[in-house]
Amino acid sequence: MKITPLAAESMGSRSMAVFVETLDCKILMDPGVSISPNRYGLAPHPFEKWCFQKQRERIQLFARLADILVITHYHSSHFMPDFKELYRDKVLLLKNPNQKIDIRQRNLAFTFLKRMRGIPKEIYYVDDKTLSFGNTQIVFSLPVFHGFSENRGFLIQATVHENDQTFLFSSDIQGSCRKEQLEYILSQNPLFLYLDGPVIQKSPVAEETLKKSLANIIKIIEKTTVTTIIIDHHMLRELHWKHRMEPVLAVANRHHVQIQTAAEFRGEEDQLLEARRKELYASDPPQNLENGQTGQS
Repeated sequence: MKITPLAAESMGSRSMAVFVETLDCKILMDPGVSISPNRYGLAPHPFEKWCFQKQRERIQLFARLADILVITHYHSSHFMPDFKELYRDKVLLLKNPNQKIDIRQRNLAFTFLKRMRGIPKEIYYVDDKTLSFGNTQIVFSLPVFHGFSENRGFLIQATVHENDQTFLFSSDIQGSCRKEQLEYILSQNPLFLYLDGPVIQKSPVAEETLKKSLANIIKIIEKTTVTTIIIDHHMLRELHWKHRMEPVLAVANRHHVQIQTAAEFRGEEDQLLEARRKELYASDPPQNLENGQTGQS
């Protein structure tokens, strides 16, 4: 099994797109990428826009190689509804738009499905389903909350099993802050886990959710055979994320579990561009870039 993150906050854009290749099939999970329209009162820096475009192109390239595309929910950082060719002749495995879904995502899903008429090879709704492709098995969870509450809607988690290797894609559960999110992960006993890290915000509710998430990540380390956890997405929108993860990192070290960002997993340095937006504007003002001057290397 080969796992290739394609775009992520640690790589400069909002995404969890990942390509999973087994002996039987090539799977592209959540083929979407977006960019925050406003951070610190600033629009995206030109360098962010450049990275966003490059990562969108990378997703499109890997989509051509894929047999199967998985969409765990209908947020813009997780699928591209306007790129028909992305889905042509593919098997689409989708979050069911008819149940456990908020109105906004439901509308987006059905608009997307109308555009898809005659484009994919097959479309399946896969909530709480298991599908087999040769010796590769993909196990989907029941719909779970997008984070702590249903205010942000629902999503499905996905696990790819191939022989003795297991890769689990958490989608946007924000660090496994709910019992049902955690139970699915424990039941699948992943070797590799791609986990949407907890949201870091200054509010009593956010702090309590963060504590639960960190405690649950420790349970995952202690109760499964996981060897590698990729932490990215929401948590990597903050520069000080590692400081908040210190209790988890200590437990992971004792259990010889490697915790990496998506960029680190690829062998690259982190580029937390959204979190560094003020710094980008200070070091490379857009007018300098327009004149061909840059301090970026």
